[in-house]
Amino acid sequence: MTADPFTRWRDLVLSARSRRYEAGRDLAFWQTKAADYDDSQPALPNTVRWLSQQLRGAQSLLEVGAGTGRLLLPLAEGVPHVTALDYSPEMLARLQAKAPPPNVKTVCCPLQDAPAHVPPHDAALSAWSLAYQPDLRSALNTIRQLSRERFYLLEDDGIGSPHVQLRRSLAGNPKPGRATLLREALRALSWEYGVQHITEQRELILPNTPALLALTRLPLLENEVLDALEPYLTRQGAGWRYRWTFEVTVLTVSALIRADLGAVQ
Repeated sequence: MTADPFTRWRDLVLSARSRRYEAGRDLAFWQTKAADYDDSQPALPNTVRWLSQQLRGAQSLLEVGAGTGRLLLPLAEGVPHVTALDYSPEMLARLQAKAPPPNVKTVCCPLQDAPAHVPPHDAALSAWSLAYQPDLRSALNTIRQLSRERFYLLEDDGIGSPHVQLRRSLAGNPKPGRATLLREALRALSWEYGVQHITEQRELILPNTPALLALTRLPLLENEVLDALEPYLTRQGAGWRYRWTFEVTVLTVSALIRADLGAVQ
C-alpha cells in the first residue's frame, strides 16, 4: 500500500544528505548563503505579476520564509500591511539592508512559534519554504491558522534546470515532486484549493566551456555535455548563454474554516 502523502513527504525530507531538516544545520546554511542568495536565484516576474493581481484588496500579507524579500518586497507595493517571517537573522538582515517601505515588518522565529508572535493576516504566502519541514501536516495547519482568507503555496516540483534533471537521471535518483505531494496532502485534509501553473525563464551567461562544465557537474565528456544541453545553449563570444524555462506551481488554498469543522487539528 502506498504511504499517505504526509509520510512520503517526511521520508523525502529526511532523505536529504545535507540534513537541513536539523535546525542548526539549516541556520548554518543560510548564514553562509545570505550574502549572495539574491544573485543565485532567478527572477520571477510572471509569478510576482500573478500574485499581485490575486492580492488586490488584501489588507495584510504574511510571507513564511520570506528570506531576503525577493517576492515579498514587490508584493508589498500593493498591500498596506506586510510581515516577513523567517527564522534566519542573516536572511532578514539582507531584507532590511534593502530599506523596505514602512509597511513591511520583519519577525524572526520558526514557523511553529509564529502564532505566538504574528497575528492572522488576510493572506499568507509560502514559497519553497516547506522543503525541510518533516511534519507537513503541522506546517500547513500553522499557515492556515495565520491566514484569515487564503494562502498560497509555491513549488516547482524540484525539476530545476536541464543539467540538474540530467544529473539526477544519470544517477538514477529522480526526486518525487513536492508540488504533487502538496496537492495530495491538501486533498487528504479535505481543504479547498486551486492550481495555477506559471512559466518563468532563467538565463546564465558562462564565460567559457570550462565554466559551463563546472556549473553542470555532469559525469560526461565535454562533447556529450554540449550535445545534451544543445537546445538551451547559444554561443556568446568564447562562452555560452544558457537559457531555459521552468514552471512554478501555485496552490491557492482557502483558509476559511466552516463552523461545523471547529479548529483545525
